[in-house]
Amino acid sequence: MPESARAPLSINRLLILCFVLLATLILVGGAIAIWQSNVAQRRAQLLYQADQPAVAVLIAHSDFQSFQTQLKTLLEAHDAGRFIESANTLREAFNKDIARAHAAMGSLSSGPDRDRQFIALEAIQTQFSSQIDALIGLVRSGDWSGALLRLQSRDPIQATLSENLVHDIDALVAEQKDQALMGIRSAGQRAIYTLLVVAIATLIFTGALGLGVIRRIAGRLRQLDVAVNALGRGEFGQRVEVSGEDEIARLAQAFNQMSEHLSGLYEALRRSEAYFRSLIENASDFIVVLDKDCGVRYASPSLERDFAGNASLMGRNFLELVAEEDRAALKASLDDLQPQVVSNLMQFRIGQDPSAARILEASATNLLGDTVVKGIILNARDATERGKLEKQISRSQRMEAIGKLAGGVAHDFNNILTVILGHTGLLLESFGGVPELHGRLEVIDDASKRAASLTRQLLAFSRQQVLLPRVFNLNPLITDLEKMLRRLVPEDIELKTALEPKLSSTKADPTQIQQVIMNLVLNARDAIKRGGQIVVETANVDLDETYVHLHQGATKGPHVMLAVSDTGEGMSQNILQHIFEPFFTTKEPGMGTGLGLSTVYGIVKQSGGHIWVYSEVGQGTTFKVYFPTVYDPLDAVAEPVATVGKSHGETILLVEDEPDLRELIENVLTAHGYSVISLPSPLQAELLVKNHKGALDLLLTDVIMPGMRGPQLAEHLLKLRPAMKVLFMSGYTSNSITDLGSLEDRAHFLEKPFVPTTLLLKVKETLGKDGM
Repeated sequence: MPESARAPLSINRLLILCFVLLATLILVGGAIAIWQSNVAQRRAQLLYQADQPAVAVLIAHSDFQSFQTQLKTLLEAHDAGRFIESANTLREAFNKDIARAHAAMGSLSSGPDRDRQFIALEAIQTQFSSQIDALIGLVRSGDWSGALLRLQSRDPIQATLSENLVHDIDALVAEQKDQALMGIRSAGQRAIYTLLVVAIATLIFTGALGLGVIRRIAGRLRQLDVAVNALGRGEFGQRVEVSGEDEIARLAQAFNQMSEHLSGLYEALRRSEAYFRSLIENASDFIVVLDKDCGVRYASPSLERDFAGNASLMGRNFLELVAEEDRAALKASLDDLQPQVVSNLMQFRIGQDPSAARILEASATNLLGDTVVKGIILNARDATERGKLEKQISRSQRMEAIGKLAGGVAHDFNNILTVILGHTGLLLESFGGVPELHGRLEVIDDASKRAASLTRQLLAFSRQQVLLPRVFNLNPLITDLEKMLRRLVPEDIELKTALEPKLSSTKADPTQIQQVIMNLVLNARDAIKRGGQIVVETANVDLDETYVHLHQGATKGPHVMLAVSDTGEGMSQNILQHIFEPFFTTKEPGMGTGLGLSTVYGIVKQSGGHIWVYSEVGQGTTFKVYFPTVYDPLDAVAEPVATVGKSHGETILLVEDEPDLRELIENVLTAHGYSVISLPSPLQAELLVKNHKGALDLLLTDVIMPGMRGPQLAEHLLKLRPAMKVLFMSGYTSNSITDLGSLEDRAHFLEKPFVPTTLLLKVKETLGKDGM
């Protein structure tokens, strides 16, 4: 036979076979029991049917007695019609009783006795019908007495029913009952014997099956139990011997596969643990686990590397690393931390030297009650650089606020200074020949111009001065300034330039950039006390994402760099935080206004650039200014208007809300032949233009006025007078000047404060242009 044919049955098949055999025994026994039960049921049915003939005969006998009584009652009533009708009805009822008795007797066993009873029933039925006919005949003849006597006489019918038929039927029924009861008892005994045999066979077979299964699987199950316990202890290399092809064998194979899979998972878990441990050990963030007294139970290598010189922190108190001023607050925060709760971000310093301390930002989780960690997890990262950026932003916002204040003050002063300078100029023209008055007027004029210079510096800081940007190259600008700068620098200070030969172009106001270079060089000169060096440098640089991220306000991309370095005393961090603020100075009283570097800051920012300063005490300082690179061709320098000249009778619409300034401008323009319509508000100007029939050659308007800005007024009026020229005047530009919309190409600008000559030159220049 083949090997597969000799293989033992599987447990599953063996159990199925045993179940089939057991079920067969039960089914055979059950079938025999059911058969015997059916036999008993049939015997019981015969027993029941054996009573039916006797019952039917007794019913007929009972009805016969009742019919006799009813007939007697009817005869005594002497009602012939009723009697005849009722007698026929009773005859029909008796015939039915006889028919039922006849049918019931059909269930009895056939034989001479049953045939004799059938004949007797038919005779009784005939005799009863004859009796009814006789009674009806007597009633019809009126012989009521004869009919009653006939009824009461002892009739053969009654004798037959009482004495013969009932007795014979009872005997026959008794015989049938005896036979049925014997059959029932016999069937019950056979059923009991059958069930007993099946039960004994089932017990024997079940016991044999149990012993076979135990002998078949118990040993291998014990082997599996040993292997499972070993696996539970972490011995993932356990294997079970596989024998056969039954379910136990497949279970052993599955166990071996599971053990191998768990072994692989354990190895993967080990590698994963090593991987994440490597991540933690090489992460820039710091992870430390503390006990309730802040003792270090675990510290990530990055923490030990950066703050302990790679020495182990295990067992040390973490608060020893924290700056003394921050220890109490950190300890209180950790003590107040609730279990399983992550704290809000906390900041504290690591290191005892304030100048070198590092700022850490951390969150803590209280897992002291955790059965595994049993500590407080502190997850921290170095926020020192971010703190510096936040300080930069705060400083920038502070500078912005100061700039707005300075710009507003400068604007108001410019209006006042314009009036003073204007009237002073008119007085100088009128009384220039009077020496005593001329000298005093010159003093007023010089003082006003110095005040105007201060307001211009304030406007430069606040990024609200008027700029005339054009595309230019820094190198020629520095070369032109170099001679003048050398005259400003003492002989013991060496002034050097290092200019990039292939320097790219940028777009800004060259005059203002000259001011930036002058102020930075003068600041470097003042920082050098006893000999040194100043270097003015240019270069093409490309600011990357890293630089932009670390320097608030810088933009990514190619830039032109202007750097001014000195070997002076340098500045501390505290001074560096304030150097660009207006009126901040480290010089002695009377030696400086404190507006030099703030002017530089404002010009650079307004020009779209970025400035950064590097300084070390005792080493020197470097200012680096970055302007965005442009690739447009260089712009030509515009030729200024040479003379004031006289007007040709042009009409100027003047809109200025300051009465003194409006009066001054009107007087200057009128004195030089212009026709001036002077109004204090934009709304009045709109109404006048709508109704004015004459010419309007120029709109001269302030930019900032109550109710409506100058650019808005110009847009409204140009819709009515498209050929009219526009000249704006203001002390600062801000968005109100730079955002001119459609007027940007055709509008001109006059910076406050101005003298009459400047006003006349600008008016002539504006009227002389095409207006575009």
